[in-house]
Amino acid sequence: MHGEFLKNFVPVKLVSDGNGRLCQWLNTTNKKFTEPFFDDTIRICKNLPENRHSFKSASVLQMLPLWSAEMKFIDPTAFIFHVSRCGSTLLSQLLALDPKNIVLSEVPFLDEVMRLPFNPNRLSVEESDNYFREALRFYGQQRDQDESSLFVKLDSWHLLFYDRLRKLYPKTPFIILYRSPADIIRSQKRSRGMQSVPGLIEKEVFGFTETDLTTDLDLYMSRVLEKYYSEILRITTTDENFLLVNYDQGILSIIKRCLSRLGITPEPGYLKKMEARMEFDGKSPSFFFKTEQPASNDAPYLQKCIELYDLIENIRMSSNAVKNKLQQEV
Repeated sequence: MHGEFLKNFVPVKLVSDGNGRLCQWLNTTNKKFTEPFFDDTIRICKNLPENRHSFKSASVLQMLPLWSAEMKFIDPTAFIFHVSRCGSTLLSQLLALDPKNIVLSEVPFLDEVMRLPFNPNRLSVEESDNYFREALRFYGQQRDQDESSLFVKLDSWHLLFYDRLRKLYPKTPFIILYRSPADIIRSQKRSRGMQSVPGLIEKEVFGFTETDLTTDLDLYMSRVLEKYYSEILRITTTDENFLLVNYDQGILSIIKRCLSRLGITPEPGYLKKMEARMEFDGKSPSFFFKTEQPASNDAPYLQKCIELYDLIENIRMSSNAVKNKLQQEV
């Protein structure tokens, strides 16, 4: 595969053939990436006539940088980091309403590549990061002239890869969404994400030891959140090219702040589309959105999380107060 034949193909899965890693490829044809999660997009694309054959397209992983050099792609406009269950999926859904935007929501292959340094027969962090950059070029292919922006919503644990991604994309704005720990735990009780179940994500990703693992899933998730909140606090002291937003600000306010931060002025028709989409659930668009009351935060295991969360809130609100004052003085 090379040249024009590569158009619409994306690397979709890493497999081992006994001698090394193979990269499986999927033909997305002209499919727009508008589903809540990229897993949903993959399922749809696998049922396309172009992919209904008994064999699978595959190559060695080392071909990624060679083939990506031939792609016409869009550089990332922004990366979306989040602590999970904090509105990031709905944010990406609203961004996908604009045909100018390519929106990637938690692409499994990008996660696989980022976690290669933690797997058996591991690669170096530098090799992993290089493959991430090359793979992203395939996902960011410009397939029509209207497409001009690329938004990448990451998995929640990619907060802990922040420095790696900042090194790859030193000038790209990063958006960071967070929410109160009690509300996140309540959401996880209904449906557990990979990060909330010990062993599904390598413990080294979180900097955990065996003593941090527990069968109490709520307690374990609180330890994960401690890592997330601590990383956000660190970022506020080491980086300047980011936007910090809290779920409680409201998703419409959040997306307006994000677009403003990126110098994008939404058209009236786009705003109406966003308002209509907000009537429905972010992850399940066929269901209406239901407002929830704040969850109780009196669980003892949440106290450290709450302390860290409050520190982040103080930083965000102080920053907003300074910006508002400067705007008034102009």
